[in-house]
Amino acid sequence: MNRHRVLGVLSVLLVASLILTACPAPAPADSSSGEGQQAAAPSPAEGLVNITYSYGSRGIPADLQMVEDAMNEILHEKIGVHLTLEPIDFGAFNDKMQLRLSAGEECDIIFTAPWINSYANNVANGVLAPLDDLLLNHAPGLWGSMPPTTWDAARVNGVIYGVINQQIFPKPWGVHPRKDLAEKYGLDLDSVTKWEDMEPWLADVRDGEGITPVFVAAPGRGLFLSQYYGFDPLDDGIGFLGMKADDETLTAVNMVETVEFQMAAESTKRWVDEGYMPLEPLPNDEARSAFRAGQYAMGYHVEKPGNDVEAQNAYGFEFLSKSLTVPLILDTAGATATMNAICATSKNPGKAMEVLEEFNTNAYIYNLLSRGIEGVHWVWKDEANQVMRFPDGVDGNTSTYNPNTDWMFGNQFNAYYRDAKQVGAWEATKEMNDTAFPSEALGFVVDREPIKTEIAQTSAVYNELVLPIQYGWVAYEDGAAEAIEKLNEAGAQTIINEVNRQLQEWRAKNPR
Repeated sequence: MNRHRVLGVLSVLLVASLILTACPAPAPADSSSGEGQQAAAPSPAEGLVNITYSYGSRGIPADLQMVEDAMNEILHEKIGVHLTLEPIDFGAFNDKMQLRLSAGEECDIIFTAPWINSYANNVANGVLAPLDDLLLNHAPGLWGSMPPTTWDAARVNGVIYGVINQQIFPKPWGVHPRKDLAEKYGLDLDSVTKWEDMEPWLADVRDGEGITPVFVAAPGRGLFLSQYYGFDPLDDGIGFLGMKADDETLTAVNMVETVEFQMAAESTKRWVDEGYMPLEPLPNDEARSAFRAGQYAMGYHVEKPGNDVEAQNAYGFEFLSKSLTVPLILDTAGATATMNAICATSKNPGKAMEVLEEFNTNAYIYNLLSRGIEGVHWVWKDEANQVMRFPDGVDGNTSTYNPNTDWMFGNQFNAYYRDAKQVGAWEATKEMNDTAFPSEALGFVVDREPIKTEIAQTSAVYNELVLPIQYGWVAYEDGAAEAIEKLNEAGAQTIINEVNRQLQEWRAKNPR
């Protein structure tokens, strides 16, 4: 029924376009505009509730109105809502939203995250509505789609203010070697359990192929990845700060002082000295081009299900992929990376939550928003396995509706696949999310205000003295003592003491 109704809307639109032959065809996207056009709201007599959705966008899709109309054809009948999509260019999104929220403007659903339109700041400023009761009463399917431990990541002082968008939550750091070179040089990936296990194969590839095997782009990268070593980083913007994820005492430490950091730094230095990693990494675009040209044999990243396919699409080779992170850790930053919230000024928070229920549990609605309209913006490649493609003659750059921000709109596990090799990846990723070990600090967010000066000071020291050690350019024994001393002089211990105070205060309000 849904598909036929959408096709009916399309028929009307196509007839209208034939009548208005003097009008030029729409451009693929208008990136000069900060916001999408406002659709005319239905009159109250129609009995529909108007709900807006404001979110970041890479320009404004030319067919935004067409997609909005197709969504409303369903939402009008199903939940009595008229939805207005309000995409705002990413470059302006944060400032526009902060101005609107601080001015107390009425709004309904908004995108919020730790990194843009700050979730923590919005909660602190009282501009978001509490969602616990709304989830239970208006979105039971959404509420039941994630375990309570995952929802805990969105709690602030025990209250949920944001709907978590399901995607990959933990960080399964690992390796993705090229399949051809793995076979050529006898790599048994099943026997690999840690970074160091890759070294014999890396040596063989270096010698046999005459290349630097490990892909690293400027400015540089090392093997110290906090979750791999069992740490919850607490605040990704404070590079040295972390806490063992299973530490029931909730004690933050300077990770540069830990044996795990030393081990990683020493391994990274060895990889650079042995020629497994480049001493002078190329700029990102050049490095990626070199990978496509066969100048690297392996990458190491978040090895989520389907990452081998993504790497193949990026570089042209077939890859193997394996996570080396045991156990997987569910921390606050990973679980709350992207969320949608409801404004405290919304006049209809219940209906707004019903829209979020549709975004997260109705695959048809979600894919209308994420992919556009079947037959216009995409076609089936393999409908049985939910694999789509662009129509003939269309690609991601020329499509008139291709937001490419599935992770922003709702449950990404409802997205149609773009590649047949990815079939099954969503189920595997959800299993990974649901079984990850929840950090003892899951749900905790650092309040930076009391330590903002020290954060700025220590960040400068970290960039100058710690990163060269982390990237393998300076030996740990040669640089660590000075780096730790300078970090403490810049206020590292002050930060740790304050964060530990906040952790204990948080635990008192949020007992396990």
